[in-house]
Amino acid sequence: MILGWVCLSLLALGCASNGYNKGQFNLYSIDEEKKMGDDFAQQLLDQYQKKGKVYNDKQVNNMVKRIGSTLAQHAPENKFSYHFYVIESRQVNAFAVPGGHVFIFTGLINYCQNEAELAGVVGHEMGHIISRHGTEQMSKQLAVGVAGAVVGVGLAGVGVDPSIAQMAVNAAETGMFLSYSRKDETEADDLGACMVYKAGYHPEGMKNFFDRLHKKQGDMSDLEVFMSTHPDPGDRETHIHDLIKELGPTDKLKWDSKDFKNAKAKVAKIQYPQKKDK
Repeated sequence: MILGWVCLSLLALGCASNGYNKGQFNLYSIDEEKKMGDDFAQQLLDQYQKKGKVYNDKQVNNMVKRIGSTLAQHAPENKFSYHFYVIESRQVNAFAVPGGHVFIFTGLINYCQNEAELAGVVGHEMGHIISRHGTEQMSKQLAVGVAGAVVGVGLAGVGVDPSIAQMAVNAAETGMFLSYSRKDETEADDLGACMVYKAGYHPEGMKNFFDRLHKKQGDMSDLEVFMSTHPDPGDRETHIHDLIKELGPTDKLKWDSKDFKNAKAKVAKIQYPQKKDK
């Protein structure tokens, strides 16, 4: 009886997103998404802080925030305020929390060869936020009764339970957090590349980053989390290359900066625990 009521409620409450995401099934309003995202991001930060993984180097954090803020100025919509966090971990990983929160791991910064590549990754994660992929997925999960208990917390407008936050931290570090669909990945690529281009970065950096990932260079144990949560939509590099042609001239666009080189030099010196931080 209760299950039947929930299903009827979902049919009644389900609504199509407006604006850029018009027509997409999403049970969350923008305000609900912001509040849930803010609460969730804070819980994640608290858990990372307890583990000693919040990377507090001012220069590196300012560099990441500068890139993110520059990209945000060229977002197709301004429904969210963006926040950027650097997490100390050898893993080549990054993920977005609904509502405007982007987490970047030091291992990813070290893996990027230039600022254009890092901007491409940040833009890609912001693309997931703009497209509201997180709450769209959660809405679909709720609709089929998979994650009703977790999503119900957000719909009720209350904070995220610490135990759930800890589970999310573990999931983020084992490749289970917000594993996107190929369609979502293509949409995030498109949005990210456009923002990167308009912000003055060479979008080829995004293509180069994903190209190296898919060629499986380096330590796969450090790459597999990002690759599992960001599946290859197929011919990704070709798609981005074609998109670049449509965007326009690229000869005057930025590839790198002294700021990025200095930040990368810092994270490259981090001494991680011998046991991999999972």
